[in-house]
Amino acid sequence: MIPTRHPKLPLIAALIAIAVTAGTARAAESAPDAASEAELDLTKEAAHPVADLPGGLGNFCFFARLPPASQKYKVIKNVKIGKGTYGGVADILPKMAEYAQLRGADAIIEYSGSQRFGFWPWRMVRPVVRGVAVQWTEPKPADCESIGGTTLSTILSSGQAPAK
Repeated sequence: MIPTRHPKLPLIAALIAIAVTAGTARAAESAPDAASEAELDLTKEAAHPVADLPGGLGNFCFFARLPPASQKYKVIKNVKIGKGTYGGVADILPKMAEYAQLRGADAIIEYSGSQRFGFWPWRMVRPVVRGVAVQWTEPKPADCESIGGTTLSTILSSGQAPAK
């Protein structure tokens, strides 16, 4: 009997090639350029209820866009945090604030959070948050809301992303 080629073999080879390409693109995307972007994968992290936020995180400030022009800042790092499995953005937002605060940031600007599609079935849809961690220079704001930002505790308790 003459062996014949399996009809699904080209499809399987194409899927493997896509997976390898996706892995290569992801590796290039998260290259060790310390000044540009940090990405964390929080596959098994649990959400923080508003009352259980670690010290000072409840007042961490978020902006959907930029703060007012009068508020000066320096960029610390672009931050991207994704959860490896299903969940909501609120599950990983405290980790983003904690990560930025540990690096000296006072706020996240240009914040966006959404559900993203992954390649593998168990990562079909997962939450991902992005933003730019910044440190206030002069003048230091009295509080987040006074300059148009939204605190982490407000975001978590209302379920609404920062509007400005």
